[in-house]
Amino acid sequence: MKKLISYLLLITSIFSISACSPQFDWREIRNNDAPFVATFPGKPASHSRDIELDGLKVKLYMTAADVNQISFAIAYAKLENSDKNLQTQHQQRALSAMQVGMLKNIQGTIVQPTPIESPKNTLTAIGKTQSGKTIKMLARFVQHGPWIIQVVMMGDEQAITPEVADMFFGSIKFN
Repeated sequence: MKKLISYLLLITSIFSISACSPQFDWREIRNNDAPFVATFPGKPASHSRDIELDGLKVKLYMTAADVNQISFAIAYAKLENSDKNLQTQHQQRALSAMQVGMLKNIQGTIVQPTPIESPKNTLTAIGKTQSGKTIKMLARFVQHGPWIIQVVMMGDEQAITPEVADMFFGSIKFN
C-alpha cells in the first residue's frame, strides 16, 4: 500500500511539474550498466571516455540532456578493489577530484543557498561559462557500492528553478 501511495505521489508530482513547464519532457531512464534510475527532461545521450581522477585511471560514463539552457548529467565510474578500505579511499579521492574539476571548469565558488533553493545533499556553486556568462551548478557526489556517481544540473541561473531541481534530483534512485 505504501508503495502504491508513493508511486501515485510521484506520478502526480511529475504531471503537475510538467504542466507548469511544458519545455520539459520528463522521462525515466534506466541504465542497465550502472546502479541508478533517473528522470531526465528530454532524451539523454550517453558516452564514455577514459580519464584520470587524482591519479586514478577510470572509464567515466555519462548520460546527459540539455533542455531550456540547462544541462542535466549523471557521470559514473566503477572503482573496484579487493581491499575494501583501499576501494573506499580511491572512491573518496575520485569523488573529490570530480568536485574540484567541476568547480574549476566553471571557475566556480560554492555558495550556501536556502533549503528552498537547492535539493538536500547538493552542492551549489556559481561560476562562468567560457564566454563569461554567469551560470549556476547544482551537484551531488555519491559512492554506491563500487560506483562513484556525479549528478549535475548546470546552466542559466534563472532557468534552474527549485521545482526543476527537485524533479531531477528527487528522481534519482540507486539500486
